[in-house]
Amino acid sequence: MALLQPGKRRAVMNAYDNVEEFADPPNYDIEEGERSAPRIAFYCDLAKAVGGPVLEIACGLGLVTIPVASQGLDVTGVDLAHPMLEYARKKAETQNLSIRWVEADARSFDLGAQYQFIFMTGNAFQAFLRREDQEALFESVRGHLLPSGVFAFETRNPSGHDLTDQSKEEFDQSYISVESHEVSVSSTQVYDPIAQIIYWTSYRRWNDGKHDHTKETHIACRFTHPQELEALLHYNGFQILRQFGSWHRDVLSTSSPSIISICKS
Repeated sequence: MALLQPGKRRAVMNAYDNVEEFADPPNYDIEEGERSAPRIAFYCDLAKAVGGPVLEIACGLGLVTIPVASQGLDVTGVDLAHPMLEYARKKAETQNLSIRWVEADARSFDLGAQYQFIFMTGNAFQAFLRREDQEALFESVRGHLLPSGVFAFETRNPSGHDLTDQSKEEFDQSYISVESHEVSVSSTQVYDPIAQIIYWTSYRRWNDGKHDHTKETHIACRFTHPQELEALLHYNGFQILRQFGSWHRDVLSTSSPSIISICKS
C-alpha cells in the first residue's frame, strides 16, 4: 500500500523511493495474499458489523477492499500508487464489483463524502514517517468520518519485533510468481532509534531456467509505541474504543506482534 510521495532517507542513507515495493502488483498480490487471510477476515467482519459506506485508505491492489465490497457494502479505495489502483480496478471488474478507486495522497485528499467505516491495513500507518504526516492522515480521516463512524488501523508493535540492525539477510518467505518462477524473499534492516524508523532492504531471487535474478527494493517504516499512539490519537481528536494485539483479538501485550486500534472521533 502506498501513501506518501517519494522522499529521502537520512543523510547517511542513499535516496529511496518509498513506493518501489509496490511496482509489481500481480506478484505483490501473490506474495501478500498468501499470508493475509487473518487480517482480511478481521476487517471484513468489522466492516460488516459497523456498516457502510466504507473507505479504505492505502487500499493498494484491493487485497482487503474487494472482499469487503463483496459483502454488499458501498466501498471506496484510496491509494497513491497508480499501478496498484489499476490492478485493483481490473480485479474488481472481473468480480462485477462497483468500487470507487481514487488516486490521492492520504495526507491531503478530499472526496467530498463521509463514511461510516474507515480503515487502513497492511501496516500502512508506518509509512507516515513524521509526526506531521501522521497528524495530516488523522485530519483526512476526521474530515471523512461520519459522527457515528468508526476508524480502524494497525501498526507493528515495537516491543514485539526485533529492531536491531541486521546486516545478515533473514529469510522471509517463498512463493510461485505469475511467471511460474519460485521466488525466495529475504531482507536486511537498519534501525534509527531517534527517528524510530526502520529501513528494510528486500531481496527477491529466482532462476528463469537460464539465469539467476535478484530484485532489490527498499522501504522505510516508523514504529510507534502504544502510549505514544494513544496520545497521538487523543490530541488529534480520536478515542480508542478497543485495541488488540493480533488478528485473533488477543489482548495487547508486550510480545504482541501488532497494535490494532478501533477508534471513534
